[in-house]
Amino acid sequence: MSQQFSLVNSNHTPMANMVVYLTATSTSSAKKIAPESTQPPIEIHQENKQFSPYITVIQQGYQLKFVNDDDITHHIYSASGPKRFSFKLRKDSTQQDMLFDQAGHISMGCNIHDWMSGHVLVVDTPYYGVTDSNGNVTFDELPDSEYQLVVWHPQLRADNNQFSQTITTPLAEALTIQITASMDDIPTQQSLDDFDFLDGY
Repeated sequence: MSQQFSLVNSNHTPMANMVVYLTATSTSSAKKIAPESTQPPIEIHQENKQFSPYITVIQQGYQLKFVNDDDITHHIYSASGPKRFSFKLRKDSTQQDMLFDQAGHISMGCNIHDWMSGHVLVVDTPYYGVTDSNGNVTFDELPDSEYQLVVWHPQLRADNNQFSQTITTPLAEALTIQITASMDDIPTQQSLDDFDFLDGY
């Protein structure tokens, strides 16, 4: 059964680009679905000296593909989280595949372009999504169960950057959730002088 959730802030304004995921409160009440081995990697692009998208959410066990769309070199690294990495992506659309096998939040940067920042959230559940421009997210074929619903964003001013509440499905109608915690601004993804002094790096 499909279930829709709508996120609004304290002013009842829709909250877009927020991660929402559901974890069953009882292992016997909802079967955990492992990712398909044939699932293609989800892509994070380096484009115009920015991570695109800024936030990526994946299920534990999935692969990410880092793709450099710029004509310069990037040196991607994990600043924190359960997956530590550091690698160069040279120009001409080079790419790097990586398996993420532990749940948690990974923040990323670029050693060459220090204003670049991005985030990966790895979740141990197949039920996850990101709210659209109207603050909505829909889960299809969600088994009837009791779940912990978690809302997450790296700029959410709350413990572990998240809000959570218990819900029980099926819901009779779409559920609107008000997030009263404030949000920090997303860091500017642009150099102050837009000058690449390490183009030959």
